[in-house]
Amino acid sequence: MEKMEIFLTDFFYINRLTTNRLMVPLNIGYIGAYAKKLFNKDINITLFKDAGLMLEKLKSTKPDIVGMSFYYWNTNLNYYVVNKIRELYNKDVIIAFGGPSIDNIQEEHERLFKRFPEVDLFIQGEGELGFAKLIERALSHPKEKIFDQSIECSFFNRSDEYVLGPNTTHTLALQEIPSPYLNGSLDKFLALQYKPLLQVTRTCPYMCNFCVAGKDRGKLRSFPMDQAKAEIDYIAKWNKDNPHVILNLAELNFGINKQDPELASYLRKVSDEVGYPKSVYFYSDKRFTQTSKEVISALGNINKDGLVFSLQSDNHETLQNIKRKNLPDEDIQSGISWARENNIPGTTEMIFGLPYETYDSMIKLLNKSVKQGFDSILLHNLFLMEGVELNRQDKIDQYKMKTMYRLLGSNYTKINGDFIAEYESLVVENKWFKWEDFQSIRAINLLFFSVFQGSYYKFFFQFVKEKGILLATFFDKFMNPDLEQDWPIKYLEFINEFKKATTKELFPSLEAMYADAKKTYEINNDIGEPVRLNPYYYSRLMYAEKEWINKVFKKHLTLMLGKLDDQTEETIDTILTLCNEQIINLTNLDINKKPITTNFDFLEWKRSKYLEPLNNFYSKNKKTINLNLHPDQHAKFSAFYEQNKNLSSKDFSFVAVESIFPRSDLFYNINIS
Repeated sequence: MEKMEIFLTDFFYINRLTTNRLMVPLNIGYIGAYAKKLFNKDINITLFKDAGLMLEKLKSTKPDIVGMSFYYWNTNLNYYVVNKIRELYNKDVIIAFGGPSIDNIQEEHERLFKRFPEVDLFIQGEGELGFAKLIERALSHPKEKIFDQSIECSFFNRSDEYVLGPNTTHTLALQEIPSPYLNGSLDKFLALQYKPLLQVTRTCPYMCNFCVAGKDRGKLRSFPMDQAKAEIDYIAKWNKDNPHVILNLAELNFGINKQDPELASYLRKVSDEVGYPKSVYFYSDKRFTQTSKEVISALGNINKDGLVFSLQSDNHETLQNIKRKNLPDEDIQSGISWARENNIPGTTEMIFGLPYETYDSMIKLLNKSVKQGFDSILLHNLFLMEGVELNRQDKIDQYKMKTMYRLLGSNYTKINGDFIAEYESLVVENKWFKWEDFQSIRAINLLFFSVFQGSYYKFFFQFVKEKGILLATFFDKFMNPDLEQDWPIKYLEFINEFKKATTKELFPSLEAMYADAKKTYEINNDIGEPVRLNPYYYSRLMYAEKEWINKVFKKHLTLMLGKLDDQTEETIDTILTLCNEQIINLTNLDINKKPITTNFDFLEWKRSKYLEPLNNFYSKNKKTINLNLHPDQHAKFSAFYEQNKNLSSKDFSFVAVESIFPRSDLFYNINIS
């Protein structure tokens, strides 16, 4: 008897601007590893990340079952391939969708039937158990009998009848799932320098209704620690020559489990001994516990974001409606103080567009976060995606959410002459804010992104803050300059280009968005310029707009402070010069930067977390600021340059700020003598 042929897909768009975002398909790796454990003698499994490669394979090999990971970033690409399968093999192939974009209520299930009529069934939850039950049914029943009864963890439409199986996804003990790293399933992706993912714990105890994880609650379960450590060793061995590559932890709340500090300590040990990972990214536990502290302390400077308090909102009614409870202010302040004492950066995240959030309440939270001393402030616009409660029609109607569509990054392509693209559904109005509010937040967010995620001109903006100027106010002035003043032409061009881009990226209908993206693709015979606007325009500020930036920043500050005395003006000039000189030219490293002479000890000011005024670090004796690189920066830049040297200067800069973390590594270190 021939083995059953199974294809598993985790499609992503592959082009010059997405190489830094290509992740190993750990998800389908787990599903395939568990299926092979149960049915090895009866099945062949092939994993696909590249839709083009699968379409080529389909010409010579007919699969019996195709399991497709369904996310908002690959929905149309998935369905394009589904239709190609049907063209080649009609209904002779079973097609299953699964993943976090599958909701858990009947109304949404029936909507999926209408959207994807060519999909045979949808698998709920984590995937391994449901897909194994599908294989078991297919191996034991003739094709015409496979859907006669419900299938565990799945739902499907049988002759207009809704058929739902029991959702037992969380009953599978994770120690039953073999490692797809250790069995070699992911080697071909690691060889292509896809970014590694590591997962040790599953499920989330929180119920945030803007998140795909909020709809499913289950007991926290973990993979064996010995397996996790072996995977870290395996991943580090593959990437020891790629220190610029981030290790992403596919954890919803790292620091929630008592075992997490042990894992963090092992990550740091391997980093020190092997040279990888040099940067680790994860979502922190929503609470601030002793376990969280131990995790953060153990990781040290390889922790990409430091201590993270993801607030999302500070509005009481908003938090109630999104089913979220934040830490009290005193706990947040205690955490920030602890981070300062241990030289750990503090990060917060927030979302504009949630119910009850207004323009004024968001500006208030932004300024409050600056005052609290967060080093990094991440501001996101709310978008609606499959699988989250806020995307259900009753919620859209209740909150009167109005959305517009934008192209999802560089996720568009042509395959065999057919154009395919993905989209985001962005909330641009609701009952509590208007289109003009959305535009204003969108504009100042460029500076919040650049300064608080990109470490751009940090010394200067700490000085602005010290002078009693709210940064949201300064950012607003920068993005909306008084045109009666004399400004550099290139500055005004930069602002106008950004604002046009933020308007041009939004479309009232999907048809209009697709038509525009297709036109761009055909003009370039490829994808066009980066459409992730914040990192793209941040990269321009960093590398392409340096000739006017100091003059403009100084003028804005002067207009807000009034006439400057000589000492203040000299101080501003020194700070601006230092900020500009700190930016590293990645294509032409200068290891012999000219020293800067000053009366201020900027290094001690930074170490104080800017809690004291700069004048407290003034000395009558001149000091010398030396700019240098540390060995980890050398290693990251060399590996990054070799991987991306064929890109154009614009693309190179964009990919650099999207790839090298922490972004503080894009700047020279300072030593003062």
